[in-house]
Amino acid sequence: MQLEVDKFSSACENFDLTISMSKTEVMHQPAPGNTYQEPNIQVNDQSLKAVDHFTFLGSTLFRAANTDIEITNGVANSSSSFVRLRKTVWEQRGSQQYTKVKLYKAVVLTSLLYDYETWVLYRRHEKQLNHFHLRCLRNILNIRWQDKISDTDVLERSKLPSASSLRSSKRKTAG
Repeated sequence: MQLEVDKFSSACENFDLTISMSKTEVMHQPAPGNTYQEPNIQVNDQSLKAVDHFTFLGSTLFRAANTDIEITNGVANSSSSFVRLRKTVWEQRGSQQYTKVKLYKAVVLTSLLYDYETWVLYRRHEKQLNHFHLRCLRNILNIRWQDKISDTDVLERSKLPSASSLRSSKRKTAG
């Protein structure tokens, strides 16, 4: 890795570019079964900061390659989008539920499913995503837990599939 960084640094010098040491970080993911050794990569005799994770283009990469954290971050980002629309969209009495569901699909689900295809999902992850999806739909459709309406009925009222089904349909159209 040091050799590649040296080549990059040399190319930058040729074009009179500088590498920002405060913005440049290094992360090493060892092969499965290998022990982690913190990398010591240098640029112009300055060591780069070694990190356990960093965010690039909205995706957070982790040294431990753990999907749990990425899914939790995806749900948190989507939840943030949902909350920002609470007063202006979800709680508006004049708006039709059909319009609210369409907006939810366009804004919140798009955010949630952005990296969906790259995640390795286990049953617990699908439950987490479905729970978030249904909680949002219940909120939009103004269904309270006291109403004792099943998840299937919530999906039928919204005319949307479960989060698991959305992933399956995305994979079919991508492949």
